[in-house]
Amino acid sequence: TLKPLTTAPQDEHFINIDMDHMASEDNPLLTICDPTAPFGKYLAAGTVNACRGQLLQECSADRGCEWSDRVVDCVPSHCLEYCNSTTCNADDACAWSGEDDACYGKVVVVDTCSHTTEMGCATEDECEWSCRSSTCVSKQCSGDTMDACVAEEGCAWHPSNKDKCFKPKCTYNSSEDCQADGACAWTAGACAVQEPCGKYPTEQLCSNDPACHYDALSCPAACVEKPACQNLASRCTCNQQDGCFWQEDDGQCVDSQYVVCPTLDLVVLFDGSGSMIKPFGHHPHGYYALIATMKEWVAGLPLSGEKAGVRSSEPSGRMRVAFVQYGDREMARKAPEDPGLAGGRLSGDIDELLADLRWHEDNHFAKQTFIQEGLEMTTDILATSP
Repeated sequence: TLKPLTTAPQDEHFINIDMDHMASEDNPLLTICDPTAPFGKYLAAGTVNACRGQLLQECSADRGCEWSDRVVDCVPSHCLEYCNSTTCNADDACAWSGEDDACYGKVVVVDTCSHTTEMGCATEDECEWSCRSSTCVSKQCSGDTMDACVAEEGCAWHPSNKDKCFKPKCTYNSSEDCQADGACAWTAGACAVQEPCGKYPTEQLCSNDPACHYDALSCPAACVEKPACQNLASRCTCNQQDGCFWQEDDGQCVDSQYVVCPTLDLVVLFDGSGSMIKPFGHHPHGYYALIATMKEWVAGLPLSGEKAGVRSSEPSGRMRVAFVQYGDREMARKAPEDPGLAGGRLSGDIDELLADLRWHEDNHFAKQTFIQEGLEMTTDILATSP
């Protein structure tokens, strides 16, 4: 005989799934045990992934868990999938437990900073990624108080920095290492800070100086002078510089490749989906490489100088820009309208635009690829901006 229904029929579906979604890699039928998935939140409610949230050392010491570089988290061990001692013991990472009649991962003692990816390394407070060796290393200058910081050799304390305890720039002992750092210069047999921008050790301090911009793509990242054209204040010096052009109407030197541009409002719609986590050329993380590239690009644009929400009535032959991140089915994402940010609005102010990009850097969707909401937000920005 048929058993009674667990729940009464409803007039409308409790969930709708597109057929294209059923054929994709994230088919909801494959995630029925995930409490965050479309069906799983009903079928697996109350279940807990005991591995999730553990850091590398704790995860490696748990025989039921293993670290995943793909999701940058601790996940259930693949060894649990083996159902007999033969298949289990054939995997060097696994060991059969006769007592539990189950297969577990071998407990491994690992160093906290033994991550092999930059994202994994970033999960550990005491570690940092070395761009030169592409390895995770113990963080230098990790003191959490001024006294503890200055007690470490070669470390300095700055209370306004994101990392208050830091290693001052340009302390290299060789000319090769010194000259490889864009913030430094080898002078008279010693490594010295490259003026005027190399003295700033962080992106935050660098962005406060209008003559400087943060080159996040260099290794190591460094605060360097803005493109030369923008720093040339007279017609004579501008015209002497290759690639520069003096604009008579506003008395500014600009990159010659933008001379023919009319007054422009640009909304940049960019991919914030999980696919951007993959390597991007020599860069280990595509999304961060994209953000760094856009910082470089916007720093060289002939911007109007207008703050977000303000628009001159006269054509300027210059640009305003806004940024929108897509990658979620339900919504797109723009920076909040907080002080100092453009807030996803059109702005010709370099500091506001860089602040918006830093916000996007810290607020990556890292989900699926859905562009519709991003297109609608882009249209709205262009339609409602002054």
